[in-house]
Amino acid sequence: MNQIETEVLGIKAYRALRTMIINGELQPGQKLIQDDLANHLGISRTPLLAAFSKLEQENLVITIPRRGAYVRQYSNKELLDLCNIRMRLESLGAREAALSETKDLSNLESTLKKFDRAVKKKNESQLKQLDYDFHMEIMRISGNIFLFDMIFPHIIIALNMSGVIMNYPERSRDEHYEILESIKAGDADKADALMFIHASRPSEYLKSKEKSLER
Repeated sequence: MNQIETEVLGIKAYRALRTMIINGELQPGQKLIQDDLANHLGISRTPLLAAFSKLEQENLVITIPRRGAYVRQYSNKELLDLCNIRMRLESLGAREAALSETKDLSNLESTLKKFDRAVKKKNESQLKQLDYDFHMEIMRISGNIFLFDMIFPHIIIALNMSGVIMNYPERSRDEHYEILESIKAGDADKADALMFIHASRPSEYLKSKEKSLER
C-alpha cells in the first residue's frame, strides 16, 4: 500500500469513526479496539492510527500510554465550558447566516424534516447526527470558515455525546424551526437571540445535573 492510498484510507477511517462517535455507536469512555475497528472498516492499523490521531486533535479521542485509545469522556465542568463558548459563537454564526445574501436553505430544511421524523420515532442516534448536521449547516451558510472548521465540530459532538439532546427533542425541534425562519427572513438580531437561547439549553441541563449530584 503506497502513501497516497494510506492517507485516503486514513481520511475515510477518520470520517467513519467520527460518524460513529456522533451517533453514539462509540460511547464516551469506550476503548477503541484496533483489531475490531480495523476489521469493521476493512483497513489495516496504519490508516486507523492516522484516524485516531486526527480525532485526538479534535478532542474526540484520547490516547493513554500503554493503555490505548479511548473516546474522550468530558467532565461536567468541561461540557459547561464548551457550552459557554458555543452560546456566544454559534449565535454569531446564526447572525451571519441570516445576513448572507447567497444563502441556500434547502439542506437546512431537509435536515429539519428528517429531524422531525427522528423525534417521532425517538431514534437517538439519528437525532444526534441530524442535530449535528443542522448546526454545522448554519455554520456553513454563515460563510465563516473559522466557525465551521475550527470551533464547532467537536463542541457540538461533545455536547451531543453527553446525551443532552434526548432530554428535550421536541423543544429542540421547535427551536430549530424558529431559527430557520429567522434566518430565512434575514432577521439577524432574532437569529442571534434565538440561537443563543437554544445553545444555552445544554448548559441548563448540565447545571441541573450537577446540582442533583451534589444533594
